[in-house]
Amino acid sequence: MRNKNDSYIGLTPIFHTIIFEMKKQRKKLYFFILVTILVAVLLGYILQLFPEYLLSDTQAAFFSGGLGFISFISLFAACLFFSGIICSEFNKRTGFIVFPKINKYKLIIGKYLGNLFLVVFIVTVYYFVLGLLGFYYYGGPINIRIFYSYGFAILYVIALSSFVTLFSSFMKNVNVTIIVTLIILFMGFNIADMIVNLIYAGTFEPLYSLAYLDNLITSILQNPFPDPRYVEYSFGGMGGMGGMGGSFTYGSWVTPSIAMGTTLLLVYIVAFFVLAALLFKRRQL
Repeated sequence: MRNKNDSYIGLTPIFHTIIFEMKKQRKKLYFFILVTILVAVLLGYILQLFPEYLLSDTQAAFFSGGLGFISFISLFAACLFFSGIICSEFNKRTGFIVFPKINKYKLIIGKYLGNLFLVVFIVTVYYFVLGLLGFYYYGGPINIRIFYSYGFAILYVIALSSFVTLFSSFMKNVNVTIIVTLIILFMGFNIADMIVNLIYAGTFEPLYSLAYLDNLITSILQNPFPDPRYVEYSFGGMGGMGGMGGSFTYGSWVTPSIAMGTTLLLVYIVAFFVLAALLFKRRQL
C-alpha cells in the first residue's frame, strides 16, 4: 500500500515545476505589476485631480469605473503567460527537461499552476490598489461587492487561461498561440457580439462570448443589479431636407445574470480543459 510519503513524493515534481515556472516568468510578472499599478493609480487617483473628471458619488461606482481596464489586463496576461503551457513542450523538445524526468501531465499541471498564481497575483494587486484608493476617498468599510467582483475576476482569469491552454494544445509555437488567442479574445468575440445584436436584437443573448461574460466583473458592483439586462439606444432623428430624417436603434445586452454567468464560466473552464487534455494526449501519440 502507498503511504503519505509516496503521495508527497508524487506531488513533489509538481511543486518544483511551479516554483521553477514562477521564477522563469518573473520578468513578465514585474512588467504586468508595473502596468497594473500605473493603470490603477491613473484611473483611481490622477484623473480625479482634473475638474472634468468628477469623483463618483459612491464607493461602488468608483470601483466600477476603476475596474474598466481589469478585463484588458487579464486578457493580455492570460495570452502571454499561458500560451506556452503545452505547445512549448513540442516546439522545444529539450528546452524544459526536469531531472529526474517527470510525467508530462505533472509537468503541464505544474506549469499551469505556476502561471495561474502569477496572473491571480497581478489581478489581486489591481484590486488592492483600487481598494486603498476607495478607502482613501470614501472611508470604511469597503463595499463588500468589490469582493464579489474580485471572485468573478478570478473565475474569468481561469476561464481565459483554460481557453488559451486549449489553443496551446494544438498550436505549433508560442508566438502563433499568443497572436491567435489575442485576436479571438480581443476582437473576435466583440465583433461576433455586435453582429448577433444587429441580427437577433433582444432575442439571442451572447452567452457564448467570454467578452460578454466578463461584464459581470463590474455589473456585480451595481445595486440593484441591472434590470432590464437588455437596453436599446436610438441615434439620429429629425433633420435633413424638409425636416425629415432617419433614426437608428441599436440594442445591446448589458450583462448576463449572476447565476447564468457563473454557471457558464464554470462549464467553459471544464470543457476547455477537457478538450486541451484530449488534444494533448492525441498530440503525444
